[in-house]
Amino acid sequence: LLDPDAVCRQAEAHFRRGRVPLNAAEGFIRQIVGWREFVRELYRVNMPGYDDSNRLEADLPLPGLYWHGQTRMNCMAEAVVPVIHHGLNHHIQRLMVTGNFGLLAGVRPQALNEWYWLAYIDAWHWVVTPNVIGMATFADGGLMASKPYAGSANYINKMSNYCKHCPYDPKQMLGEKACPFNALYWDFLARNKGLLSRNPRMALSYKNLDRKTRDELSDIRKKADVVRLASVNDAL
Repeated sequence: LLDPDAVCRQAEAHFRRGRVPLNAAEGFIRQIVGWREFVRELYRVNMPGYDDSNRLEADLPLPGLYWHGQTRMNCMAEAVVPVIHHGLNHHIQRLMVTGNFGLLAGVRPQALNEWYWLAYIDAWHWVVTPNVIGMATFADGGLMASKPYAGSANYINKMSNYCKHCPYDPKQMLGEKACPFNALYWDFLARNKGLLSRNPRMALSYKNLDRKTRDELSDIRKKADVVRLASVNDAL
C-alpha cells in the first residue's frame, strides 16, 4: 500500500541525517527496489496464467498438516503452528521448511499457493504467487529462480535446532526413524533428472545422486512413496 520510491527516499534521507547507519539504509533500499519490485514486476508481466504454472507436474494434494500442524516432524509443526495462531512465521520457515516439503513431496503448486495466500496475514496475491510458484516450488521452470530451493534434512539440521527435538533422525535415509526429508530429497532429484541435471547449480547434487546404486534408488523411491502417502493420510 506504500509507494516504493517514497519509502526508499525516506530511508535515504534518514541516513543522510545520521539517523540510521549506511548498511541499514542500503539493505532496506535493496530489499525494496531489488527484491520487492522484482517480484511485483514478475507477477505483473506474467499474469494471467503464471499462477497456473506446474513445470514439474506435481500433483500431490495438500497434506492436512499444513492446516492443523499435527505431525511428528518437529520442523513442520514448529513452522505451521505459528501460522495457525498468528497468521505468520519467518522467511526460512516458509521457504526451506513448508515450501521445501511441498516441493520435494510434489504438492500441487496451486494448492500450496492457496494455503500461503489464505493462511498468512501478510499475504497479497502478487507477493505470494511468485514466491510459491517461482521460488518455493520451481513450478515456473526457472523464470524466477535459477535453481530449486531443495534441501534434505542435513540443511534443516544445520540451520536450526528442530532436529534435536524430533523423533525422526536427520542422518537416516531409510527405516521408521528416517527423516522424511531425506528420501523425498533424493527422490525429487531422481524424478526430475531430465529437467534439472543440466543446471550448473545442481551439478554437485546430481553427482552425488549418480553415486547411488540402482537398489539404493529403488529403496529411496519406495520410502518416498510411503512418506507422500503418509502425509496426505495425516500419518507423518
